[in-house]
Parts: sequence; structure tokens; C-alpha cells
Amino acid sequence: MLQVCDVLCPDKKNNFQTVSSSRKTVTSRIEAINKNLTQLESKIGQFKFCSIAMDENTDINDTAQFVLFIRGVDENFEITEELACMRSLKGTRKGCDIFREFQEGLLALKVPITDICNITTDGTPNMTGKKSVFLGLFNQNYPGNNVVFLHCVIHQDALCKSALNMKPVLDAVVKLVNTIRSRGLTHRQYRDFLHSVQSEYSDVCITRK
Repeated sequence: MLQVCDVLCPDKKNNFQTVSSSRKTVTSRIEAINKNLTQLESKIGQFKFCSIAMDENTDINDTAQFVLFIRGVDENFEITEELACMRSLKGTRKGCDIFREFQEGLLALKVPITDICNITTDGTPNMTGKKSVFLGLFNQNYPGNNVVFLHCVIHQDALCKSALNMKPVLDAVVKLVNTIRSRGLTHRQYRDFLHSVQSEYSDVCITRK
């Protein structure tokens, strides 16, 4: 268990060390996890429509982790949002690998493809290409689907940044910040001003071109 903490949450390892690791405690934890999964499967079975969000990233041991979230609504308009699964990609991180883990994750939770109305990805090339990557493989395996694919908000910002010419704006900001930081009196007066207006920030960051 402590070895798992080193990978998933190293900052919480001390907390886990205080938890009893007796056979009875471990058994009760496993039973609780199984109960939660059973409840999630039951909820998913009642969904009329659902959306999927997924991401893939590398942990501190250089192992790629694929995470899948599900959000659905039942006939009573009750919305449920949960972490559906987390799966490790031991080899490559190609679109076919991600698609395989996606299929296995949905199969384990018995999520019908026909109930999915939206899939949100991080917008990376292995997710959104048209042929041998996730989006292409999904459309090849499920032709005629009505699923809408979206980029997550954070990565949409990154895409906007790469598409817009931000240099004139950033050059002005860099020049202003560096002018304040380079003159002692001006810098002190600026900090006093921020303090007087109860600003969230007490100083400016050092910025370079």
C-alpha cells in the first residue's frame, strides 16, 4: 500500500502509515471499494444519456496513467459525476492503446456506446487525429454515432494562445514589470500601493523576454 502511495500521492504517505494494515482492515476496505463500484454500475445502468471526459498523463515513475470520468443523467434528471476508472499504459501511448483502454473501461462498467452523447479529451494528437488515433478509431468502430468531441477548457486556452499573436501584449507587460523591478524606489512605492488597495498580490513577478 505504501508503495502505491509513493506513485499516486507521495505527499499523503505519512497519513497512510497511520492506517492499520491488518488483514481485517484491508478486507473491509476492499469490500467498501466493491460496494462503491457496484453502486456506480447501478447508477450507470439508469443513465439515459452520459458524457465522458478522459485524460492521459505520466506519473512520477514514468508510467502513463489513463483516467476516465463519467457524467450522466437519469430519467428523473438526477446528475451523477464520478471517476469511472484509472488504467495504466505499460507500453506505448498511441491512439490504439488509449482506445483499447477506453473500450475496456466502458466494458467493465457496462456503459452502452449508444448512451454517450459527448466525449471530452485533452486535445493531444493521439486523441484527436482522423485515422489511427482515438477519434479516428472510435468513428471506425462505431460508424454513424452522434457523439460530439470536445477539447477541455484548459487546453482550449492553450490552443487560443498558439493561434493568437500575443507578442505585442506580452512585450508591453514585460517592459512594465521589468521597469518596476529595476528601480528600487518605484518598486517600493508599487508594493505600498498594492498593500493600500488590499490587492491579492503583494508584488510583481520577475518577467523576462
